[in-house]
Amino acid sequence: NLARGREYSAMERSIDVQISRLRRMVEEDPAHPRYIQTVWGLGYVFVPDGSKA
Repeated sequence: NLARGREYSAMERSIDVQISRLRRMVEEDPAHPRYIQTVWGLGYVFVPDGSKA
């Protein structure tokens, strides 16, 4: 944001949007994903068997 000396880039959220779309397609409950899990501070991981990453 400009108040912090940074310009906003629409690309910053594009991966999050794509992951959200994928979760809606493959997860039974996208709010509590089993297969596409978030690894906080790193990114995302696909877990084929749906166990905890």
